Amino acid sequence: MYKDLRVLFIGIPDMAYVCLDGMVKANVNIVGVMGAKKNHITYYTFKQHVLSLGLNYIDYDDLCEDKLIENIKSLKPDIAVVCSFNYKVPKVLLDCVKGGFINTHPALLPDYRGPNPYSSVIINDEKETGVTLHLMDEEFDTGDIVLQKAIPIMSTDTMGTLFNKLNVLGLDMLLEALELFSIGKLERRKQPKDGNFKYAKKIDDNTLDFNKSAKYLERFVRALNPFITTRTTFRNIQVTVFSAEATDEDVEGFDNGTIVKVENDRIYVKTQKGLFVPTSIQFGGFFISSVKEFVRIMNPQVGERLGI
Repeated sequence: MYKDLRVLFIGIPDMAYVCLDGMVKANVNIVGVMGAKKNHITYYTFKQHVLSLGLNYIDYDDLCEDKLIENIKSLKPDIAVVCSFNYKVPKVLLDCVKGGFINTHPALLPDYRGPNPYSSVIINDEKETGVTLHLMDEEFDTGDIVLQKAIPIMSTDTMGTLFNKLNVLGLDMLLEALELFSIGKLERRKQPKDGNFKYAKKIDDNTLDFNKSAKYLERFVRALNPFITTRTTFRNIQVTVFSAEATDEDVEGFDNGTIVKVENDRIYVKTQKGLFVPTSIQFGGFFISSVKEFVRIMNPQVGERLGI
């Protein structure tokens, strides 16, 4: 039974909250918790949460420091579980835990290694995603796979809905992995080192590019909602787009980014292919829950452009 294991927990919110709370509820014997470094925005609140659960919070300044290594060794963990950790774990720390470090990655490795698979799979119009549990090595997301499960990506899924679904799935898989480990049946398979794998890159630009297709932009909006969100401008004022639709209709004689049709509750924007139709936006500092209010208040005209 996994309840007999001594488990070291490592993670950074928000995923860390879901996994830690779920493991506590499942009566996992957590002998220590490591969060982010002290200069991280989540450090204080996560530490307080850990202490409120009556758990041992482990402070550190450097993952290689002697004090941390000795502290981990003194806890005698059988295995470590990792739920979102932005730092490479050095070999000296990996060697402290005989059973290894099991990382929770929200994608189907070896595809979508990297920091933001939630967004990448939506942008790339993938039909499924999932969670991979793998043993950590000194690189990111390259260690041996121990469990992997897939779920379908729905046409309405956003970064937020995938985040929630995969966190719940990841917790269930961690508990399953601990149970298998406790009875010596946790199998592992190596990831291929070479191949044309898709990468989950960090989103550096959240600007809507109307030189892309309308269907791409609709996915882009979902892929960044709600944690990043997409933006454009109208009359030199920022517009944040929370949801949108796409049509196959094309209108000639207008530049991309131009409003080509206005209805009482919709505007239609020309793109490289098809029309982009925002359905929920924020205009400037005012929250407008629907485009209907935007049309009523701002009275946008055919021929006006977004993004300039």
